[in-house]
Amino acid sequence: MRRPRPYFILSFFTLGLFIGTTASSLAQPSQRSRGSGDWSASEYGSNRSAKDLRTAYASKGFAWLSGSPADNEKLSIGKNAQLFGFVALRYQSGRAANRGAIGRAFFASTTADQRALLEDAVIAEVPLLDQWWSARNDMLRVLESHLYNHEEIDEAHLLKLSAIYGDLGGRIALIEARNFAALEDLLNDDQRALLASWRKDPEKITELAQANRVRSDSVDRADLKQLEDLFAKCFSWLTGTAADTRVFPLGQPAQFFGFVSIRHKSGHAASRGQISRSFTDILTRTQQRRLDAAVSEAQPITNGYISVRNEVLAHLQLLRDEPTKFEANLYADQSRKLGMIEAAVATIEALAYSEIRTNMTAPQTARMMELRGDYIIDTAQVETLSPLERGKTLFTLCAACHGAPGQHVAQSIGPSLDNILGQKIAATRPYDYSQALRNLATEHGHWTPKLIDQYLQAPRQFAPGTKMEFQGLLVEDDRAALIAFLESLQR
Repeated sequence: MRRPRPYFILSFFTLGLFIGTTASSLAQPSQRSRGSGDWSASEYGSNRSAKDLRTAYASKGFAWLSGSPADNEKLSIGKNAQLFGFVALRYQSGRAANRGAIGRAFFASTTADQRALLEDAVIAEVPLLDQWWSARNDMLRVLESHLYNHEEIDEAHLLKLSAIYGDLGGRIALIEARNFAALEDLLNDDQRALLASWRKDPEKITELAQANRVRSDSVDRADLKQLEDLFAKCFSWLTGTAADTRVFPLGQPAQFFGFVSIRHKSGHAASRGQISRSFTDILTRTQQRRLDAAVSEAQPITNGYISVRNEVLAHLQLLRDEPTKFEANLYADQSRKLGMIEAAVATIEALAYSEIRTNMTAPQTARMMELRGDYIIDTAQVETLSPLERGKTLFTLCAACHGAPGQHVAQSIGPSLDNILGQKIAATRPYDYSQALRNLATEHGHWTPKLIDQYLQAPRQFAPGTKMEFQGLLVEDDRAALIAFLESLQR
């Protein structure tokens, strides 16, 4: 029997926060084509259909039920205050735009006064970030106590935590936005032209990014990565549009369920869509209906999240356009609402996931853990396999983007790897290769085992600007086994 909707979700409706798609001071997201060739058709976009939510919930449910509390704590840098349009930049560029490279290049092109603004932002926000992480972790513990200990979700406590979480997120974003706007005022014409050219072609930053790193005498060494991230977010905000800021990852709201950890542990090879389909396939019809019920219950609240988020975005934009019209109290209220909405959605998801887990059979559970192993390679297990079996197992990481051997399809994220050895580099059509791979083709011509070995060790270091997100195989025997498996596929 389904539990009633938590009381604080009902109170949101009473307050009129989520009635339909409530009017916003900012125009609602434009409807974009969702064809297979559109970057927004994968995991990112500015609206959420029931199909989008089901994909998100199946993948998050899989991550939560097959993972651990440590997995839930994992987030990428930049996941806080994700309001400045970097996600849109990343996917408009076909994944060629790299956060670290953009941050380093922008840093290198700024003056001491301009750098000081973002250094000040880092110093001001570091204690708030510590509190934000603490509030988030406390929220995780409430949700996890329900899953692991079968405790009722303490809704009053979660509501309180979520308001703090939202308030802190808003304060962090406000510090960043004010300093981004101030930096914009100090840009000269040459800098503006340079940033505009990078926006059109992010691969132009490669050489400058390679030659520079972010340094600071005022920011602690441990916080230099945060400074680099602020330069990347500042770049995407100043060179983008209002529509770009409305694009956010499919896992939001409520990124509390460990999917980011799967992405990290798979070297960014895991596909949300593939995981969603695989996990759904092992569920019974009753379990699938429970997932669908969660989608139906959460969709109007998610629409409310988008509406309130748009209001937050519009308020931040005022800092660039008409700063005297910025209303601090209204902005703070909107930020708290965002946090509370996340808690509402998270509660709906957690109740559904834990109910599904309770009703899973032992074979279902075993299959679920096998699926996790398909995306996260067990190093100890791999080392016991023969070289060819080891390579076949490791190829799972490749197949998520490139397709299984002989099964590449046009919608795949990456080009086919069939008969890759001896093949001309960047020649598989109609894939749109990065300039980095085209340069590699000019220099080396064809893929050899030695060249593949060098590339697989650290793709982004060997070919800066490559679109491939995979972080690399550090173990030499792993690379040798994978190459041996590729050789076994040659026809």
